[in-house]
Amino acid sequence: MISHRIADGIATLTLDSPATRNALPLAGWKALARSVAEIAAAAPRAVVLGAAGAGMFCSGSDLREIAMLADDAALRAPFRAAMRAALAPLAHLPMPVIAAIDGDCFGAGVALALAADVRVAGPRAVFAITPAKLGITYPQEDIARLVALVGPGQAARLLCGATRIDAAEAARIGLVELVANDAMAEAEATARAMAALSPASLAALKRAVAHAPLGHDPALDEAFDAAFAGSDFREGLLAFRERRPARFADPR
Repeated sequence: MISHRIADGIATLTLDSPATRNALPLAGWKALARSVAEIAAAAPRAVVLGAAGAGMFCSGSDLREIAMLADDAALRAPFRAAMRAALAPLAHLPMPVIAAIDGDCFGAGVALALAADVRVAGPRAVFAITPAKLGITYPQEDIARLVALVGPGQAARLLCGATRIDAAEAARIGLVELVANDAMAEAEATARAMAALSPASLAALKRAVAHAPLGHDPALDEAFDAAFAGSDFREGLLAFRERRPARFADPR
């Protein structure tokens, strides 16, 4: 259902349930949380999020389990909590996360993509957020990420209209950052390029990007000042002077 591997400093996190078009049941969200925790502990330089199976990314939460929430109130909060326990740690990983999306990306699948830092769409990518078709709503954290990415107007269009859009339209409104004929290859190339950079810089920059809508944070000023005393700055400066690629140490 969910697997991951780490090679050459890059973790690859894969959804692999083609029979359900990678829909995530409660067990799937828990498996995703476990994989994210293991990736965090291993501290790779970058993460690629993708899916097995042609023409699919994630069709959302498993509709069979969603249907059970109508009759069993005791299941509702645990289901919401399981999604949050997977998506929040993914979004908060200190290293960059690049999502490769080439196929259906619906409902909670969009929430999964929103937890990445960079999204690459392939030619078969299709996006839709459709809770309004089912008479339900969307987790507040995922709405906040969507609004931060595309703005309130486009977020309202996607959420309130259940609008289906293709890769080109997703790029136009800012839902994805890159469109490529081979989404996975482009995501892996982006991950390799980022993995060659300073892990300390990437972690600090990612925090700053996430915090930017909230205004000024003195802790980010402190991180900016402290970076000049770090080993990565010394190595980066020496590599620049010696006209060679920098060899940054692993963060652990």
